[in-house]
Amino acid sequence: MKKCISLFIAAVLLLLCSCSGKETEQKFKTADMLNITNTDKTFIGCRERYFAVISAMKAKVDILEREHNNSIKLENESNFFLEKDYILTAFEPFSLEHFDITADFTADMTDEAAKSAYKLKSSGADIIYDSDGETHFSLRFVSEEASEEYLAEYDADADSFRYSFITEDSQGSHTEEYLEFSKTADGAYVIQSADSRCYIKFDGDDKIVSFVCGELRSEKFTAEESVFPVPDETVNIYWVLSKGKSSFSNIHSYEDGILTHEDCSSGPWKSIKIDAKNYESAFYS
Repeated sequence: MKKCISLFIAAVLLLLCSCSGKETEQKFKTADMLNITNTDKTFIGCRERYFAVISAMKAKVDILEREHNNSIKLENESNFFLEKDYILTAFEPFSLEHFDITADFTADMTDEAAKSAYKLKSSGADIIYDSDGETHFSLRFVSEEASEEYLAEYDADADSFRYSFITEDSQGSHTEEYLEFSKTADGAYVIQSADSRCYIKFDGDDKIVSFVCGELRSEKFTAEESVFPVPDETVNIYWVLSKGKSSFSNIHSYEDGILTHEDCSSGPWKSIKIDAKNYESAFYS
């Protein structure tokens, strides 16, 4: 009898939970939505949040541009690539050659462990690893001729990071690549490298509200323009293109449901607008 009562109570509780109106299931997320799975206040956690932001933006562009191109192909199967609105260039924001090496910059990494982990990467150079396990991470490959340093700094209060790849030889020290990831006071994500900038905002449901992402033609963003650890009050959506449109080779922007693709890779500027609502189903396929 007691067993039957227990089973009855368990069934009632389960029914009440399912009818309580509380959301117990995770919301379904499409590829173009922010999907943060690591909330640790560490460099690695922040690094993964950076990739989540980039992934959402890239998915928004890639899917819309793919579907836009497919619609052109339906109209002109044989010579679609000659159509003026056909998009030939790929969207590859912040493609850094050496950033992957920071994937092991954890609190557990030691100099001894680094000598083993980076043996092949060092190409015979001496390996020197230094870190406080929280805010500063430095990996150096040192030989008689030159040295390479992979440096990462993390600010827990701002939840932002700066990564740099620095080489040094007889000619001096050179910052070969860098990457900064931070947030403005109103919650927009800002990303900057030597040749690219991005400003992106999400709403409370992790959907993209707007973004602008631009890649410079030949100029560089310098250390004096740093947004680490916290951007100043002048950093907003217009900050991305503050050097002027003519300095850029391509610009992607999204606002009010319209993706705008602009590039001058093959001559004069080409501008293409894509209405996202025309391809909503593509994000669920």
